[in-house]
Amino acid sequence: MGNLSLKARLSWLVGLVLISTLLINISIQLVRAGPRVRAEAGSNLRLTRELVLTTIANLPEAENPIPTLQRLYASLGGLRHVDIVILSADHEVPARWSEIRHGARHDVPEWFVRLVGVSPRVTTIPVLVGNRAYGRIAIISNPFDELQEIWSDMTWLASVSLGVALAILALVLVLVRFSLAPLGALRAGLADLEAGRHGIRIPPQGASEFREISGALNSLASTLDRVKDENRKLVNELIALQENERREIARDLHDEAGPCLFSIRAAATALQDVVSQPVPQIVRLRQISAIMDKASEALQSLFRGLLGRLRPQGLVELGLEPALKSLLASWKLSHPDVALRLTSPHDLSSLDEAIAFTAYRIVQEGVTNIVRHANAEWGEVRLEFGWGLNAGVTDPELDGAPQLNITIDDNGVGIPVAEMASAPASAEPDAAAPSSGVGLLGMSERVQALGGTMVIETRSAGGTRIAVSLPLREEEDSEA
Repeated sequence: MGNLSLKARLSWLVGLVLISTLLINISIQLVRAGPRVRAEAGSNLRLTRELVLTTIANLPEAENPIPTLQRLYASLGGLRHVDIVILSADHEVPARWSEIRHGARHDVPEWFVRLVGVSPRVTTIPVLVGNRAYGRIAIISNPFDELQEIWSDMTWLASVSLGVALAILALVLVLVRFSLAPLGALRAGLADLEAGRHGIRIPPQGASEFREISGALNSLASTLDRVKDENRKLVNELIALQENERREIARDLHDEAGPCLFSIRAAATALQDVVSQPVPQIVRLRQISAIMDKASEALQSLFRGLLGRLRPQGLVELGLEPALKSLLASWKLSHPDVALRLTSPHDLSSLDEAIAFTAYRIVQEGVTNIVRHANAEWGEVRLEFGWGLNAGVTDPELDGAPQLNITIDDNGVGIPVAEMASAPASAEPDAAAPSSGVGLLGMSERVQALGGTMVIETRSAGGTRIAVSLPLREEEDSEA
């Protein structure tokens, strides 16, 4: 039955239950049939024997009382469950009495008679009148009348039970078909979801279980639509961000690298002119060398800055904490009006590259928002190992697992609601200020990619707090 549908399984189950009930009832009647017939036959034999004895005792003394007895028993008609036969002295009870009586008056199947296991019982009473024997009276129990009743009851019960079973089975099939009708809509909805269609909604119908499943699928479809829209928006914004970064790099190369390279080429041409003279001018050579050195230094500084934007300097070689100190030091030089502080009570050198790189980018984006958009006087970055979010919110799925907790605080103007929607938030911001929504969305995507959580909230004293929790791997746990 492994390949049968639910409707077929329920139909088979109901059918088997009904048939089993019918067979049990028939079996009970069969088991009780034998004792019932024997008890009825014994009772009739006793009553008939008392009747015969009373009749014989009241017979007048005559030459031959047999004719009187025959007329008496003939007037009684056919007694139920018992036969009375008056035998002369030289007659015996017929040998195959049960077969004769059964074949003459009843249509009970032979196998049923044998299954019940009853047969006629014979009791003989001598006819003594005035101390003279006039033959015998044979009282023969006739079980076939009772068997006929039992057989009739069983056939009626079987017929009615079979009819009721078929009616119930048909009703169950109709109810099952009607009840399982919502499965078609659920199957179609799942197929549409698998095909990637948008706006799939399954109307709730049928039993409460199907309504709950429909509601869950509708919620899943709504979540998938929202995630697809967010991914599409993220991809578009990331593409725009990449184009902006490329334009900035191209502008830097054009505005800074171009003049430096032109200066180096001009100095090289001048150097060739000086060298081609019979007596090179040492002072001129020194001037040209200084120009080339200054242009090379400018190029080196430019390339170092570009590499720092593309890849954190010293992150792999020195570790996360030195790289973050270098990052904050560079921001302090360009924005001395913002007090930036890094706190890390634990050794972060055991972090693998993926965790360290993600933590660096999160701090980089957070500090960028502080110095460029938050209008803050100070900002603080804290990294530590722990077992939950510093913001006081613990993810139940990460409960009990070691994590790297990152907290970025400032006393600025806060983040607009529209940008806080890019990541889970626990409070409303104080005021709206321009910010990089793409940066927050990128932070959220990086954190989710590592299975972590991020919470953005407004500090009670003003400003914004970003709390990030990144789960650590086992090898990191042992080293930490």
